[in-house]
Amino acid sequence: MNGNDQLTAEIEDFLAEYAQAYNRQDYATLLGMWDEEDPDVLYMAEEVDPPMQGWSRLRRYFDPRPGVQVLDGIRNRYTQVRARLLAPGLALASWRLDFEIKVMRVPAIGSWDRCIGLFRQRGQRWKMFLYAEAPMGPLTMVRGMLQSAVDEDFADFIAAQKGLARPPQE
Repeated sequence: MNGNDQLTAEIEDFLAEYAQAYNRQDYATLLGMWDEEDPDVLYMAEEVDPPMQGWSRLRRYFDPRPGVQVLDGIRNRYTQVRARLLAPGLALASWRLDFEIKVMRVPAIGSWDRCIGLFRQRGQRWKMFLYAEAPMGPLTMVRGMLQSAVDEDFADFIAAQKGLARPPQE
């Protein structure tokens, strides 16, 4: 296992723990995985503009109405993790986020994003201090939706049609 493989495994472990906390809506644990020593943490969620910088904005994002539950549920899954060391104790990682979310009194939705994060090593643990979601552009998203609507047997149907002889055109 090379250095990037080891680092990638460590970030995968971090993201697995992060997903567990997120999916339980355990925001105290989630925020504890961020670098508390960095006053200018940055979170760029696809649904919030401008990006959130600093602890007060980050806390409001995760707990917008203190003491009031706003989500029926959320499920985040992080895959396709790639990481590299930028300097000792400083890492950059990218991953895919697949999510499903149900805001109270609103139908559930799901999609996926490409994500990037910066991590700082504090003791034996990695702490995140930058998180950015990079959703697909509209054309890419619509193309993906249209492609996912094609039945699985369509390729077999095309092959069968190509095998049929067409009568000569007069």
